[in-house]
Amino acid sequence: MVGKNLTVNANEPQIIEEKQVATCCHMCGGGTGVIATVRNGVVAGLEPNVHNPIGVCNVADSYENNSQYGGAMCPKGLSGIMALYDPDRITKPLMRTNPEKGIGVDPKWREISWDEALSEITTELRKLLEDERPEALITVSENSLVTDIQKDFCKLFGTPNAGFHTNICSATRKGAAKAVLGVDEPLGDYQNSKYMLLFGWNPLSAVKWSHLPQIILNGKQNGAKLVVIDPRYSETAAKADVWHPITPGTDGALALAMAHVIINAKIYDEEFINNWTTGFSEYQKYVQDKTPEWAEKICGVSANDIRKLAIDFASNQPAIADAWIGPGQQSNGFNAIRAVFLLNVLVGSVDKKGGMLLTKELQLGPSMINKSSSNIKRYDQLEKYPFGHKSGVYVETFRQLAQQNGPYPVDAAIITMSNPVLSVPNTLQVIEGLKRLKFITVIDNYLSETALMADIVLPGTTYLERFGLVTRGIHWQYVALRQPVKQPLYGQLSESDIFIELAKRLHLRDDNGNLPFEEIGYLQYLDYRLRGSIANISLEELQELPGAVWRSEQETPYRQYVTEPIQTESGKFQFVLDKEKYAEMPHILLPEYHRRIWEPDDKYPFYLLSWKHVTHTHSRTQNNPYLSELKDYNHLYINPDTGKSMGFEDGDEVRVTSPYGSLRANLKFSASMHPKVVGTDWGFGHWGFGDYAKGKGFAVNKLNDFIVDQVTGQAAHKEICVKIERF
Repeated sequence: MVGKNLTVNANEPQIIEEKQVATCCHMCGGGTGVIATVRNGVVAGLEPNVHNPIGVCNVADSYENNSQYGGAMCPKGLSGIMALYDPDRITKPLMRTNPEKGIGVDPKWREISWDEALSEITTELRKLLEDERPEALITVSENSLVTDIQKDFCKLFGTPNAGFHTNICSATRKGAAKAVLGVDEPLGDYQNSKYMLLFGWNPLSAVKWSHLPQIILNGKQNGAKLVVIDPRYSETAAKADVWHPITPGTDGALALAMAHVIINAKIYDEEFINNWTTGFSEYQKYVQDKTPEWAEKICGVSANDIRKLAIDFASNQPAIADAWIGPGQQSNGFNAIRAVFLLNVLVGSVDKKGGMLLTKELQLGPSMINKSSSNIKRYDQLEKYPFGHKSGVYVETFRQLAQQNGPYPVDAAIITMSNPVLSVPNTLQVIEGLKRLKFITVIDNYLSETALMADIVLPGTTYLERFGLVTRGIHWQYVALRQPVKQPLYGQLSESDIFIELAKRLHLRDDNGNLPFEEIGYLQYLDYRLRGSIANISLEELQELPGAVWRSEQETPYRQYVTEPIQTESGKFQFVLDKEKYAEMPHILLPEYHRRIWEPDDKYPFYLLSWKHVTHTHSRTQNNPYLSELKDYNHLYINPDTGKSMGFEDGDEVRVTSPYGSLRANLKFSASMHPKVVGTDWGFGHWGFGDYAKGKGFAVNKLNDFIVDQVTGQAAHKEICVKIERF
């Protein structure tokens, strides 16, 4: 933000107009509460909004104590100012004039007006309606940005193919939680726990909700023990009392062996199991031969350590056993995370203070758009996955596009604030899939790798320029307002307004034959849904509340299963799934351990893992100068003993190769790495975006295949095997 327009004459009196605006961060999906300071029309500062629980606590009981010390924001949220004022942002709609597409191909963009851009998109989409092929449109979007309005647009258009981010993030955890506990996003009450056992999760760096690091450290300060199971000595492992470096993809075996010890030592909660669970006897029988010695040969954690883990976990209550994308982003993730969640069930540490909570976020009221869903099957064949997530299966979508073997042809895509070229496994084949589409619209702030494949690119907004409602991430019913701190800098429509405008131009009708978006705008849409929630207030009333946040006055609800039905298929917490319903998948009836699909061999001997760093969100923030100052490059980390045994030196340039690709990386020795594992920070290796992002590091998904968790369709980002050679 430099230039003549900001030049100040020291002799002139300064008139400073300052205001503060409450909103919610969206540098990731966490939704942390933010107070923005605007001086003379320029966003000058961001700080936590202590009225918003996100950034303070995850249970109502902790709010009064925690809020007196203020809230928290992570580096990504604090860098929102630079995201707003980044000179590399797209400012006008762009039209492709070069029909050729691919890496390194110049699209030969031509700037066009908003009306021309929307007319071009409308023309292409109308062709599908005239041909009675609405299903030939797919949409891809980041979570919680235009989720609901996009779903309604797709219903009105007639396509079942609305897709969202979750299936390349945490769909396996959600499916496993639903199968065992009946909720799809349980959260641990870490601040009040006595024992925190984390499998493949690094919340002190991969910060999803900004209060997580603090409540975990508060738990430790309160006397809790923190144990981390991870192939890498992560930032969270560095704060742990115990770290066990496990072989990737074997978390389920370790959890089953712990269950074996707990059951045979009779230190499980018999009363809880008898009253609130189903299938225990079958589970008990299954784990009888899953001894610590059996697991040691699989996971690399010693039998004695497994016994100690199990006894310590069961003996220090309330305890939490949790797992996220480490086990989840592998082909055997569903059963692995089920086995972890069942440790909580074994000891009765479910929905009680300090245990694993059955979180229920505030539900907004129903949409005011009255349109039935399409009867056409989804293109991604989501129905094949018994615990698939409603966000879809991106891996199947792009595999079928590339191989042209889907259930029907797909011609067009609208991709909003997403970069599947780098975020979906098998980058080169994803590009081939995109090339098969006849027309691609991308809505984004940058010319991402995916935007470079588009026919029309529309400039997007940052979270400081748009409206929305945020309701998730804690065990407390609340709703917070995301509202513009600045009007869109370039006069652009918000992402939601783009879909509304397209619906108007296409004359999309509801079930009653009406044109719903002719009558309403996005603020009316939000207001209607807010009034229909338990908050039962208007958008204007929410805006006037302290911090623009409504919070339930109810105390933290515990043991909800006593008064409310458990939302599993059996109505109880489930050790075993229904035998008739899942007869065609007998291996998921119990949380059986099976090796993952892709394992190292003589040719590709190393596991390759990737992880999120606290400074970046996926592949979206590497062009942010503030964040780039903290981290602008990713290395390939290797255990020093392993590296030296292969003749490498710290800092060598190496070639990393899998059956699906090859790339160049800078090797970095790190004692944090398991001897059989190499790894790197996720999200680098750009050839799009801007000067801060381009040409720095490497993109992991160039080495991956179209592999998913077999039960949920979750992308298996962490299932890669490679060889390393001197470059």
